[in-house]
This record gives sequence, structure tokens and C-alpha cells, in this order.
Amino acid sequence: MSQSQRQFMWLLAAGVALAIAGATLEGYSLRLLNLALLNVIAVIGLNFAYGYCGVIHLGQAAFVGIGAYVSALLSVKLGWSLWLSMPIALVCAGAFALVVSVPLTRLKGHYLALATVGVNVILELIAKNWVEVTNGYNGVTGIPRLTDLLPTIAPEKAFLPIASAATLVLVWMALRLRDSHLGRAMIAVRDDETAAVSVGISLARTKVIAFALSGVIGAGSGVLYAHYTGFISPSDFAVSQSILFLMMLVVGGEASVIGAILGAIALTFLPELMRDLAAGYIASGGSEKDIIARLLKDGYLAVYGLITLLVLMALPKGLAGLIWRKQAGTAP
Repeated sequence: MSQSQRQFMWLLAAGVALAIAGATLEGYSLRLLNLALLNVIAVIGLNFAYGYCGVIHLGQAAFVGIGAYVSALLSVKLGWSLWLSMPIALVCAGAFALVVSVPLTRLKGHYLALATVGVNVILELIAKNWVEVTNGYNGVTGIPRLTDLLPTIAPEKAFLPIASAATLVLVWMALRLRDSHLGRAMIAVRDDETAAVSVGISLARTKVIAFALSGVIGAGSGVLYAHYTGFISPSDFAVSQSILFLMMLVVGGEASVIGAILGAIALTFLPELMRDLAAGYIASGGSEKDIIARLLKDGYLAVYGLITLLVLMALPKGLAGLIWRKQAGTAP
């Protein structure tokens, strides 16, 4: 069986698993699965820039926010159709990513990381303070929902096929790009820029394409998020969210599509798992004011950091490294 056939079989199995989940899960559990799929899309986008090309990117939430805000504002304030506002949001995010990537990708190391953080902070401040357009801290309400197209089905169940289809298509594209000339060029730039230049690869062009792909895919996640929840606010796209996306990628396994999926799902469900553990601890006789209960209930960000440190020390290839071990040192 060829690699393409194996990938198709894995995607088919994932589609069946998601269909079973949609039929069995209810309420908040189903909502968490929908949010996990949206995070998977954003993290796969980040993987193009950081994982494949080695462009240190701490501003992915900014592009998620651009997609969400552009589509939401076009729909709410101008009354545009979903099918028009959504692609235009992707175009706007792609154009912005191209513009900022030209100067950003000339930077290296911590300078590049700080610059991407600066982009995220600037866009967050614009969303908070340009009240006439963005409604500031109050956010944008009344966003048309994709689930309104299926009014007879519960919103969570109606959105799952949309999120699943978008995620599976993106995963297939990401796997195919990984083995393409562009994907190999990105990896070559990440591994050794001098060697990449010696074989005729343009560093600037490859990095710009990787950054633009990351931005467009992140915007796609934001568009779906806006038209899923019906409400967005600046806090949804803060720098802390960008850091969380990066943690998802590192925990799952950078330079790996499977790693992006595993990391996004694991760190989406982790806070709820910790809250359940806290509830069980309290029910077994523990006090709600105990350090353990508070850590389990409210300290999941600290646990995120601890998990990231443990993964970096014990699993340099992330969770994906436990599943696939290839000669190249990366999972697919």
C-alpha cells in the first residue's frame, strides 16, 4: 500500500470516528470536540510556518482574529452573505500575512518571535479601541451562524460535520504539501539555510509562502469560530491564545500534522479533565479551598507549562513521536 493510500485510509478512519462521536456525544462534550477541531485547523496553519519552515511565530491568534472579525463585521454591519464574507475574510488575512511577512521573515531568532508578538498585540489593541467598528471590549454579537442553515438539528451536532469536513480536507492538503517540492523546500530552509540556498531555494520566498499559508489557514479557523459561536471579542485572540497554539504544536510534535492534531485535541480537553478531577477530589472529601483542588480547577495554565517542559525533556518529538518513528525524525 502506497503512502497516499495509507493516508487516505487514516483520514477515512478519522471521519468514521468523528461521525460516531457526533452520534454519541451530547451537549458540552460535543462543543469541546467542535472547538478542538477549530484549534486543530489553527495549529496546522502554525505548523506550516513554525514546524515546517522554522519561522518562529507567536502571533497565530492575530490571523485567527482577522478572519473572525472581517467575516463577522461584513455579515453583521454590512449584511453580506456568509458565502461572500467568509472567502473575503480569507483573502484579507492572506493579503495582510503577505504584507507583514516580507519584513518579518528578514528577522531571526528572538527578534522574529518578538515581532510576531508585536503584530498580535497591535491587532488586539485595534480590536479593543476601534469601538466604532469592532465594538471594543463588548465584542461583535449577532453573527450569523452556519448552524442556522440546519435549524432542525441541534447547533453542536449541526456544526460537527462542517468542522470535521474542513479539518479532514486541511489535513489531507497538509500531508500532500509535506511531500511536495514546496514542503521539502520549507524543511530544507528550517534545517540548514546555507545548504538550502546552495541548491537554489529562495529563503525569502519560501518563508513568505509559509507565513502566508499559516495566516490564511489560521483565518479559516477564525471564520468558522465566528460563525459557530455567534459572538467574538478581543480576548479570544490575545497573545496568550497564540502561545497556547504554539504549546499545542510543541506538545503534539512540531513539523508533524499528526502532532498538531494530537496536541490541539489534548490541550483543548485538558482543562475540562482537570475540572472533573477537581470535582471528584472535592466529592471524595477534599475542600474546595485546598491547594490541590484549586490547582486542578483553576491552575491548568501552570499545568500546560509543566506538560510542555516534560515533553521537551522526555519527548522531543512530542506525542506524535510515540506513534511514528521515521528515519527523518518526523511524523507525517
